[in-house]
Amino acid sequence: MEKFNLSRQVYVILSFVFVIALGLQFTRSQSILSIGGKLNAIDHSAEVRDALSAEQVAALNESRTLVLYDSAAATDQSSGLLKANAEQMLRYMKKPYASVQVDSYAGQGEGYQSIIVAFSELSKLHDADWLVKFVEQGGKAMFATTPAIENELYAIYRKLGIDELGDYTQAEGLTFTSNILIQGKGETFGKELVLNTSLQVHLSDKANVHAVDSKGMPILWDMPYGKGKFVVMNGTLLQEKTSRGILTGSINLMQEDDIYPVINTKLMYIDDFPAPIPQGFTQELFDIYQRSVPRFYKEIWWPDMLMLQSRFNLKYTGMIIESYNDNISPPFENARDSDTAGLATFGRELLKRGGEIGIHGYNHQSLTTDHAVSREFGYKSWYTVDDMAASIEGVRAYIQNSFPNYGLHNYVPPSNVLSADGREALKRGWPDLKSISSLYLSDATNLSYIQEFGIASDGIIELPRITSGFIKERFIEWAAMNAASSIGVFSHFVHPDDILDRNRSSAYAWDELFEMLGDFLGMIQDKYGWLRDMTATEGGAATERFSLSEPHFVHKQDGIDGYINRFYEGEELFYILRTEKKITKEKNCSVKRIDENVYLVEVRSEKFSIGLEEA
Repeated sequence: MEKFNLSRQVYVILSFVFVIALGLQFTRSQSILSIGGKLNAIDHSAEVRDALSAEQVAALNESRTLVLYDSAAATDQSSGLLKANAEQMLRYMKKPYASVQVDSYAGQGEGYQSIIVAFSELSKLHDADWLVKFVEQGGKAMFATTPAIENELYAIYRKLGIDELGDYTQAEGLTFTSNILIQGKGETFGKELVLNTSLQVHLSDKANVHAVDSKGMPILWDMPYGKGKFVVMNGTLLQEKTSRGILTGSINLMQEDDIYPVINTKLMYIDDFPAPIPQGFTQELFDIYQRSVPRFYKEIWWPDMLMLQSRFNLKYTGMIIESYNDNISPPFENARDSDTAGLATFGRELLKRGGEIGIHGYNHQSLTTDHAVSREFGYKSWYTVDDMAASIEGVRAYIQNSFPNYGLHNYVPPSNVLSADGREALKRGWPDLKSISSLYLSDATNLSYIQEFGIASDGIIELPRITSGFIKERFIEWAAMNAASSIGVFSHFVHPDDILDRNRSSAYAWDELFEMLGDFLGMIQDKYGWLRDMTATEGGAATERFSLSEPHFVHKQDGIDGYINRFYEGEELFYILRTEKKITKEKNCSVKRIDENVYLVEVRSEKFSIGLEEA
């Protein structure tokens, strides 16, 4: 048999092709890393423009809101929680306000265009006649919680639009009869989610009802009076952080053609990903999918997640865990269960599709030296700040071994727990840290790091997550809709191992969890498709722009003039405009309808104008 020999030239050619292929793959990988690691934050070398001087701002005589509260009111239904919620929303909306304890207020609304009454006992006003006159002469007043039944209420209830006033009742459920919550008209939430202590009322035909309970009793309405307007919340839900979209809509009612800033971002986190995948089998996964746990994640779960990413244009931010050991003493390297191959494979796939990787931790031990807090989660408490900082340095080195040119900027605390000393450790071990993403809403533990969107005193951006999980629940939809309406944010996170934990996945198989998450994301896409899909770093930059900007507005007969101080050249800002008027002009901005009489305004200059005329 004749022997077949390759010539030397053929070997040279094959070797050359192989080297070229390796080079192309290397170049492709480096391109992915370069794109993924781009900071995408504000270019602080860009010109910062002020539309107005301090003197010009003062001369605008902008509308101001007075928040009246009762510091003596105790319990968790009291004025304190309501006051804090109202103040935070006014700050987000960039509306000038002052808060005054009602017992020390001797004025009659002078210098204010609107008043929020953040307590129930109207007798605290000493004399409600001045408030009635304030509204009659053109002011706006909101009763932000159910008024107490007392003589002061009986004296004015008809002016509030109430024809018949009964006793207290427990109002169950809520149905929106207007879009006071953006894209909320017609939505119904059951008694398991919404319970109010309310007054039995029958309203005048002149009242505009925005929400009713399950029996049709009015919960939120506004009533024109004289040249002004009363807004009445016949319930206690505005003290809840989850109800801020309704609070925002109620504040909107007190300003004709109201406009307020939003962050405008949609964020999707995958916690503990990439991370070591449990080895072996579970009976349930094998019975359904005939795969081991690692094969299930690689061949079923991850392709399904990529399908959702493609369907809804998501940008995943994956939060890396190097190890699930409980080591709290240096050195933090060469963990036995670390999965460098999984990090490289899943990490590159994330970046290739426009996503981001951030840090969840070297391990899943929350950064705190508090023994009591750690014990609640079955964790060990750290010994020192230096040890915690060293663990962060360790996981950074682990990631950069696979992604040497990648910039890491976002942190999610394990179990959403982060102490003050843990935060200090983060800053020591991670100079490039830009944002922290914990929780926006309180959880059952009362131990989580709860955040508001903004810039902390140490310069780190607070970028909390609002909802979580694969299971579609009405509460999650409520929280998401309120956040989108108030601050223009959707921020959700899931855990890959939810499918392995029946406490988190209930009795659902992965196919069911996948379908429910898809339904939830589809609802968000249908109602709030205007939200911009972003990574955590991009969302942090948007939050920074939102927080630093100082907008001022002049309302005229034929429109609104906007002036923004601390506007960064080349950037954009977003606002929600509520108006029943027709849009006639867009100068240095674009206006897009997102609901009936609700518009998203994109602004590209420190000065802009929107023309309006009666429809």
